[in-house]
Amino acid sequence: MPPTNADHRLDPDEIFAGIDFGRLTAVVVAVSGGSDSLALLFLLDDLRKSRAVFPHIVAVTIDHGLRAESAEEALYVAGLCKAAGLGHRIVNWTGAKPATGLSAKAREARYRLLRDAAGEAETDVILTGHTLDDQNETFVMRAARGGERGLAAMAPVTLLEREIWLVRPLLGIRREELRAYLRMRGIAWRDDPSNANPQSERVQVRTALQEQGSGDIPARIARKGAQRLAVNSEAASLLLDHVVVTDGIRAELNAAGFSSSGDDGQRLAMGVLLAVMGGLPFLPSMQECGTAVRHLTATDGPRRMSLGRCIIQRVKTGVTIYREMRSIPDAAVAPGTGIVWDGRYRVSNGAQAPLRIRAAGDDGVAFLQAGGCGDGIHRASVRSSPALLVEGRIAAVPAAVHHANVPAGVAVTRHAALFDHILSGYDEILAASVAKLFGLQDYKRFSVNQIDKN
Repeated sequence: MPPTNADHRLDPDEIFAGIDFGRLTAVVVAVSGGSDSLALLFLLDDLRKSRAVFPHIVAVTIDHGLRAESAEEALYVAGLCKAAGLGHRIVNWTGAKPATGLSAKAREARYRLLRDAAGEAETDVILTGHTLDDQNETFVMRAARGGERGLAAMAPVTLLEREIWLVRPLLGIRREELRAYLRMRGIAWRDDPSNANPQSERVQVRTALQEQGSGDIPARIARKGAQRLAVNSEAASLLLDHVVVTDGIRAELNAAGFSSSGDDGQRLAMGVLLAVMGGLPFLPSMQECGTAVRHLTATDGPRRMSLGRCIIQRVKTGVTIYREMRSIPDAAVAPGTGIVWDGRYRVSNGAQAPLRIRAAGDDGVAFLQAGGCGDGIHRASVRSSPALLVEGRIAAVPAAVHHANVPAGVAVTRHAALFDHILSGYDEILAASVAKLFGLQDYKRFSVNQIDKN
């Protein structure tokens, strides 16, 4: 964790040292009107005033429309920005709100709207005001749920949709320091009443930390972050050294080589492989990954098992993993639209005719054989790979050497749901290994390694 300042004389040069503003023409700052985000905005403005050249600052307030006060709070931020000569936008979350899972859906909408705002501002950097208090609370909540990887808490940088960097420059600074800074500047903030709701898990944790203190939590987060990086590196090496992926639909493992590493690295590498092969946006549990790893070298029991939407099959030459023929969607893609299919493929239809995408099945295998692919193809992995249909007939099975034969105007690219939507800065090396293994476009790298810096 970055060092915590002892008083309110915060140094903008130090706080934002990890961001290369010289390459940017604009930067988006998420500003709710609370103390954290307002302090972030005005600290950034302090930095702007100290530089001869600086990108345009665009403050963006997301009005979720969930509280009567939210519209007035957004206008309050707009007034502060106008007085300071800063750009500001209010973006509304429109449409019907979900009856369940509202908090998660609101967060998803907030990030989507911020990404859109960044695109309109022609920048790939969004700054948010998450603080050391938020970091400590996140650690406590994740510790209560179990699991080691999440104990590294929030990463200083996160890549959204492979394009936009979400940067958290205040993770080493306590909220009270930020409020002292705002008081010194004479800037008032607005408190969200939901932050005092005693039914909220985060509020309960926050209250407990205020009463008991955070103790050594920041040091524990730092240790867990270092452990996560070390295991990630080990797993990435395992994937690149002992796995071969063919056409993005079939993985072949050298079981002996794979099993030569430590347990944590093996389980993580297996989890990443299953998630990407199976189109999952999350890792299977480490218990499930351990079961899969033990299956690699087992000498008894079934040679084939199902886990994480994949088949893991021991064969004479090693182990083969592929997407099982279960719960695979059959979807329509209208002209001018695109979808992510089965968490494994991004399909864009720029043609005039509607498109259908489903599992290739036996008729997809027959289509490839009729096209001269021969009988040597791996039927099981082809059956669960995508087939494109136009007017009810298969036009292409793009995963199996037929990429060039997709209809004109249609684009099909391999998608890794585990990393392509949200890539934690902690996991850059893992994502890079997956990109290389599956022949994907490289993931963007942040200009400064914030993880090692912190």
